[in-house]
Amino acid sequence: MDIAHVSKLEEIIGSEIPKDYARFLSSHTDSFLDSSLVFNEPRTGIIDELYTAKDIIKNSVENNLGIPDKGLVHIGSNIMGGFLYIKLSSEGFGEVHYSENNCFKELFSSFSAFIKESHGDAA
Repeated sequence: MDIAHVSKLEEIIGSEIPKDYARFLSSHTDSFLDSSLVFNEPRTGIIDELYTAKDIIKNSVENNLGIPDKGLVHIGSNIMGGFLYIKLSSEGFGEVHYSENNCFKELFSSFSAFIKESHGDAA
């Protein structure tokens, strides 16, 4: 269990993490997925990594947390340059955003919705 890292991450970010995502992080210990997580049609996108709380903390130390002015924390990626973010600002709290080539392509209402609307290793 990675509950201590989840608490440390919330302390660093200065906000709570959505409960569904915090539950995922508390048991998620390896960022690389055995098989890619593919979005269900009609959505398009693929994720090869879902970061652990420890990975996100490390990114924070390296000033690579995400897009702070939009309240987005970087939580995953793919080998082709796609990025997955979770929104932690009050407006849109808990939304999951996916971008490719610096363009936001997909929006999920929550981390649970992201998992439900995808198939593969972590779903």
